[in-house]
Amino acid sequence: MGLILFSLVVIAAFVALYWYRAKSAARLPAETLQKSNPFHAVTVKYRKGACDAVRQLEAKRFLAKEAPRLPLPDCTAKNCDCRFVHYDDRRGEERRDEIRRAQANSVQRRAQQDRRRT
Repeated sequence: MGLILFSLVVIAAFVALYWYRAKSAARLPAETLQKSNPFHAVTVKYRKGACDAVRQLEAKRFLAKEAPRLPLPDCTAKNCDCRFVHYDDRRGEERRDEIRRAQANSVQRRAQQDRRRT
C-alpha cells in the first residue's frame, strides 16, 4: 500500500511540473521561444547622478551575452536606476554603404593591365 501511494505522489508531482512548465511557456511571446539573435546588443542607459563606473560605459555597445550585470560591482549609488537599451545589432551604423560609395568613386583596377603579366 505504501509503495502504491508513493508512486502516485511521484506521478502527480511530474504531471504538476509538466503542467506548470507548459503554462509558463504559453505566457512567453513567440519571438522569445525562437532562437535568439546572436548579434543582439545592448547599451547601458543611466540617469543624472549615476556612479562613475557606469559613466565609463557610455555609448559602448555590448553583445547581450557579454554585457555586464547591473548594478555594476563598483556601483556607489544607493538605488541603481541603470537600464539596458536593446539593439538588433552591435554596429551603430551600416558601414557597408560607406565602403560601396568609396568603391564607386575609385578607379576600377580591373580595367588596368594585369601587373603579373609583364
